[in-house]
Amino acid sequence: MSNDVQEQEVGAEVVTSAGATIDEYLETMRLKFENLCRDLNMDLETESKAFKILKEVLKHYSLEGEILHWFCCALFVACRQSTTPTVGGQNAVVMGNCVPLNNLLRSCQMSIYEFKKKIKLWCDMANMPQTFVLQMEELERKFSITFTIYKKYRDISDQIYSCPPNEKKHSKYSTKCSYIKLDDICWRLFLCAKNQKPTTTLDLVTSYNLMMCCIDLIYANVLAEKRTDLINPKFEGLPPNWNSPDFDETQARNHCILAYFCEMADEAKEMKAGVFRKIMDSFFQTNIVVGNEHTLLDLISNKNYERNLKSLNISYEQYVLSVGELDERILGAYQQDSSEHSNLNEQALRQPVTPLTRKQDLPAQPVMSEQKFEPVANATNNVKELSTAVSHITEPTDFVKQAGEPAIAKMLKIIKEMEEQFLAKFPMRSETHNRFQLAKSLYFYLFDHILRAEIKTKPHIVQKISLDIFNMTLMACCTELVLEAYNTELKFPWILECFSINAFQFHKIIEIVVRHGSHGTHEGCLTRSLVKHLNSIEETCLERLTWTRNSPIWDMIDNASKPLPTWSDVTADKAAGQLQIFLRKVFLLGWLRISKLCSELNLDEKKPDKIWTIFEHSITHKTHLMKDRHLDQIIMCAIYIYIRVTKMEEPKFSDIMRAYRNQPQAVNSVYREVLISVNEHGEYVLKDIIHFYNYTYVPEMKKFCINYLDKSEDNVNLLMSPHPTERTMVPKKLTHNHSLYVTQMSKNEMQQSPGQVVYVIRSSPAKRLDLMNKIVLGSGKRVLDFADTTVNPIDQKRQRLEQ
Repeated sequence: MSNDVQEQEVGAEVVTSAGATIDEYLETMRLKFENLCRDLNMDLETESKAFKILKEVLKHYSLEGEILHWFCCALFVACRQSTTPTVGGQNAVVMGNCVPLNNLLRSCQMSIYEFKKKIKLWCDMANMPQTFVLQMEELERKFSITFTIYKKYRDISDQIYSCPPNEKKHSKYSTKCSYIKLDDICWRLFLCAKNQKPTTTLDLVTSYNLMMCCIDLIYANVLAEKRTDLINPKFEGLPPNWNSPDFDETQARNHCILAYFCEMADEAKEMKAGVFRKIMDSFFQTNIVVGNEHTLLDLISNKNYERNLKSLNISYEQYVLSVGELDERILGAYQQDSSEHSNLNEQALRQPVTPLTRKQDLPAQPVMSEQKFEPVANATNNVKELSTAVSHITEPTDFVKQAGEPAIAKMLKIIKEMEEQFLAKFPMRSETHNRFQLAKSLYFYLFDHILRAEIKTKPHIVQKISLDIFNMTLMACCTELVLEAYNTELKFPWILECFSINAFQFHKIIEIVVRHGSHGTHEGCLTRSLVKHLNSIEETCLERLTWTRNSPIWDMIDNASKPLPTWSDVTADKAAGQLQIFLRKVFLLGWLRISKLCSELNLDEKKPDKIWTIFEHSITHKTHLMKDRHLDQIIMCAIYIYIRVTKMEEPKFSDIMRAYRNQPQAVNSVYREVLISVNEHGEYVLKDIIHFYNYTYVPEMKKFCINYLDKSEDNVNLLMSPHPTERTMVPKKLTHNHSLYVTQMSKNEMQQSPGQVVYVIRSSPAKRLDLMNKIVLGSGKRVLDFADTTVNPIDQKRQRLEQ
């Protein structure tokens, strides 16, 4: 078969132009677009830029639905890409072209929910750079955090306040602060406070605590003003004598309701006395609010409340115009009409998806798992679980200290250096010490558990205390877990950049941390969502971060025998090196994703096996295809080349991409921005995955695929490579010091060993359970000795910690 024919048979389809009718279509909508721009008072330069983007998109796509919504997307992108210098200094600029997103949405008759959906599609169609896509994700996440906080705000407000029944009737004649205006003042105080110190609200827990500080302050003002008409008398957090004549301002100022709504009350009180007090002091100094600067009272008095509400509104409007973000004051309208926005919810804060790998190692679902995911409660629970389990540990345990002073001193020196790095790079300076201290406590906890477990089979494990990379990766992993628990905006791999750790070294610590920190053990401190997070970032390392051109994996590959070992080779019962263990994980991940995609594409059960063989060949023989690329790019190409060589009419490449978007790890940059080459200036040339498939992947893989799959050839029946199989569900260990497990068993599996005691629920007699209790409670605790050398030689081959 000639090369030309082969190229034709395996090449991918390319999207073509919409045709000649595009000019007529553009003319019919130009007037509508211009009218919209006049309504928004849009400058001509931005209008021209937006229409140019719109025309370019229309060359390749049909814009379905309300055209005004697509106008909104085009104008928003054009506005975000323009900056306006201000009088604030040389580097002071205004983002968003002074056109608030809310104005755009209002003029285009578009809800926030619709905008969030459409702008993602627009970024894809307009081929926006990844930096802009990340900006949109940040914008969505910020608003989602505020939306989540607002729902909590509404709930708390309903608990502590009561709207006077005749307020609407008499509000226009009243000189007192009404229930509605009180609500507005409190919410605007929070919005201005979080924007005054943006780095103090990088995570969900801190944002919630800041919101509670605002509620607590305004509530103290309501008590001090003796506004009993606004107070809900059923709220259990009321002071005992709140409605008595002798209740004074001092009692109101000293009353605190944080403990009633914050599970992490001490942290909230610390914020109230520190960060929040400084914010309020700055508000008084700049006249954003007026009242008693020392007591922080008199904010809603008859003489001040109108002025403070107006001033807070002006301050917030200036911020929104300067950054081009959503005006979050509009959330107040949602309580009147929640139906339109019922789907908005906290989509950027939804429950973490479950990665495909190691599902069997996840801790059990919480008892109330069927309830709706609640981001604030989840984040608070994660922090609380960690704090309860480890915060009392402030230094290496006595067990670890047996390694000797030199080893411990080296460990602590590494941690101190990492703390300084964290302090220099973590933007929430006021929270730096607290975050790192919790991470350090978790490190000491995990190190103790790892050492106790590993020393049973590896007495030389003590040497690990002195290994820099082991200490660094474990400490980095603990810090990542703390940041995730707080739901911070600093997402992985920020932690690798912070501590200058490469992904290949980091990924090796994750399985160890999951094994010794999960609730699968008796004293596990990691919740199910945190274990999911660890599994997810391990997949991120395996799919792309370890394949960057500066990764140490390439030196290992260069020094390894060629071709690289297959799945069969790396699963043999022998001691494996670092490269073999790495490939074992990559192969398993690749097979799970191939299986998932083939299932989505309705490919029959035989096809995934053959696609797997193509994928495995690319990893073992054409490994350079992975350099600076993504595992999913190679998987999608393997599926499509199989389809083309076997002359299947469907699915198309677009179908594969559509199915890919349903995978938990999917991001559109995987198929939109694929490395093609590196130019002479060291710059990456990126194009879409179809270009990569046609001009890079096919030339490398066509010969193997045609020889392997072409039915006209004699070798059509070549054996398929065996693919990975994930471990089956293992029994869950219920105790820390004893071998007590719960598992599903068939009758012929029972009593397989003489010393085994089995209790079958609803079947075994109660005395069998009593016997098990005596065994568990009666045995003494074994004290491990660092000099213990009674190790099974076979176990010494295991490389869990060395690799």
